[in-house]
Amino acid sequence: MNKFSEWMTKQFVQWQAEQGTRKTLEEFAAYVGVSRPLINMWMNGNQKPGAENIKLMGELFGSEIYDVLELPRPNPHLQKINRLWEFLPEEIQIKLAKETEKYETQNELHRLQKSSKPRKVVKPK
Repeated sequence: MNKFSEWMTKQFVQWQAEQGTRKTLEEFAAYVGVSRPLINMWMNGNQKPGAENIKLMGELFGSEIYDVLELPRPNPHLQKINRLWEFLPEEIQIKLAKETEKYETQNELHRLQKSSKPRKVVKPK
C-alpha cells in the first residue's frame, strides 16, 4: 500500500463512521462520484487519481489530498472565484477579466526586462 491508498482507505472508514453504518465500496464510489473499480484501484495502490478527481476529492475531503499526493495546494481565493464564476453578473466577469489583463501585461513586461538585462559572463581562469 502506498501513502495515497492508505489515505483513501482511511477516508472510506471515516465516511462509514459518519454514516453510522457499514457501507459498500459501491456506495462510497457513488458518494465520491467515480466508479467502484476506480475506487478499488486507488485503495489497492494500483492507480492514482487524475487532476479532475483530485479536485473533486479535495472538495469532499479537504486539501489534505494534495499533501498526500505531494502536490501543491490550490489557491483558496482562486477556487472560490471558480466556484462562483457562473453566478457573477456578466459585467463583473468582464471587470475581473480586465483587471487580470493589467497584471498579465505587467508580468510580461517584467519578464521581458529580466531577460533583456545583460548577463555577467564569467571567464574561466
